[in-house]
Amino acid sequence: MVRIARSISLLALVGCAGSVSVEDLDPFGGAASAVWFHSSESGQDFLMLSNVGGVCAKTQAYLEIYEEAWNDIADLDLTDSDYCEQAKEPIFAYARAGDALYHEGAHYLSLGVFDADGSVPEEDTYEVGDPERALGGSVTYFGESPYANILDKWDVKEDLEDGCGLSASDYDSDNESWTLADGDLEFTRVADERSAAGRLDGELIGDDGGDEGDITASFTASWCELDN
Repeated sequence: MVRIARSISLLALVGCAGSVSVEDLDPFGGAASAVWFHSSESGQDFLMLSNVGGVCAKTQAYLEIYEEAWNDIADLDLTDSDYCEQAKEPIFAYARAGDALYHEGAHYLSLGVFDADGSVPEEDTYEVGDPERALGGSVTYFGESPYANILDKWDVKEDLEDGCGLSASDYDSDNESWTLADGDLEFTRVADERSAAGRLDGELIGDDGGDEGDITASFTASWCELDN
């Protein structure tokens, strides 16, 4: 099989967020976002590169709107004949926030690291299968967005029993994903609660366990606090 590496990087106004190169897959696209997520609740850290811009702010908004929307929906009477009309505003706020992240053509590289001593990522190398400095990750390419289906098909004239115009399949995500089966991630610079720079070299496998090719990435990820 002829293996063609495809790499496109997007220069930000200051510096470069990152670049991702994959073999034997469709191009990843420009790395418009490189984010170092930190959960204030769990203390967990993970990295995300995407061809979607503004992933930090959009994720923060999505989580906030998600909580607000489902709190509003929980207060509604499920037996009310106007349920679908009453639920439309919070449902649409949630769907718009979700579609901003997980729309058709959105690509994500997610990377998680684990230190045996529990520290944040350090200027060191993390490897798949290493018990002391472990690395895990995945690549996801989104197809048709389930959030777009909500925005397109929600029918206020229907009732909850009829799914407000949607079927169960309308909530499915049409996407493809691959897992990081081997490789290492070297952090070349870490400024705690500010940024982390590094380089990934790895191998991807598909859902069937078959070899799907290699992946390389370089990035400078900006810190992003999540209240969850």
